[in-house]
Amino acid sequence: MARDNLARALPVDDSGSYIALAATEEVLIHVRFFPNSDINSIGEKPASLTANEWYERLLDMARPHYQTFAGGRGFFRIPRPCFEAILKGIA
Repeated sequence: MARDNLARALPVDDSGSYIALAATEEVLIHVRFFPNSDINSIGEKPASLTANEWYERLLDMARPHYQTFAGGRGFFRIPRPCFEAILKGIA
């Protein structure tokens, strides 16, 4: 039974072995907000940008990949090629 539940969560190849998902397929960026909606923290921020500038850039270029969560949190799940395109041109 536990194996059946796991099979629904993990992809399986033709031999029945579980396929390890590549950690490089998506970039996860966690955003935390203060109650007044200012950004508390944001992941993967380039040093040359402020937290607000980085958040705005991510929204401009990857809005479909953003998901809001309760408690003043959100995640960007950005495919790696898209993320690399976002980083281009940042000094």
